[in-house]
Formats: sequence, C-alpha cells, structure tokens
Amino acid sequence: MKYLKVFSLFIIIHAVAWTGAHAYLDKNKEEILLVVDTSYSMKQKFPEIKAWIEDYEANSRYKKIVIGTDKALLGKLSELRRKEEIFRTAFGNIKEANLKRYNNNKGKKILLSDGTLKPEDWELVEF
Repeated sequence: MKYLKVFSLFIIIHAVAWTGAHAYLDKNKEEILLVVDTSYSMKQKFPEIKAWIEDYEANSRYKKIVIGTDKALLGKLSELRRKEEIFRTAFGNIKEANLKRYNNNKGKKILLSDGTLKPEDWELVEF
C-alpha cells in the first residue's frame, strides 16, 4: 500500500509540473521572424522553402512565428490563408538594406536564402 501512495504522489507531482510548464510556455512564446528571399534567382527553390517552413511550423509548438519576405512583412504565419502568399512575387535581388526594416524585431531572426547575403544577427538557412 505504501508503494501505491508513493507512486500516486509521484504521478500527481509529475502532472502538476507538466501542466505548469505547458501554461508558462503557452503564455511566453518565443518570437521567431522568418524572412524568405523572394529574389528571382530563388524562384526554383520556392517549393523546397515552402516544405521547410511547413516542417518548422509543425515542430514549433511554443513559438510565435512571424513571416516576411525581403520585400515586405506579411504577419503571423498562422494567420496566412495559404503558404503560397509568401511566394506571390519574385523579382530583383536581395539587399542588406531590404532587411533593415526588421531591425526592431526582438526575437530570433532566420533568413531563408541562397547564402549570397550573410547578415549579422541572423541565422541563415541556405537552399
């Protein structure tokens, strides 16, 4: 009987800890900024980038993902009707000046590009 009480206590403590962790992480989501290079040279990589974004979103339970391109900020990834909206235009080349609009972002910044531009304070994912 003593073992049953100890085991029950262990289960209750474990359940409370998981519930507390879930509540905390759900309220304090890490902000992630994903910026996609939509230059014309990246157009053939758009399906691969879309698959990467979908996989990243699926594995980011406690993260608030904001999506943008080198041309414009699109908003929260979860609020986009379709992922194809990210890739609706492809023109020009990516420039460091295009990324300056995202300098005020507090969270982690990830650039999805071909590696021609390597900005500071950004994590680069090359395609």
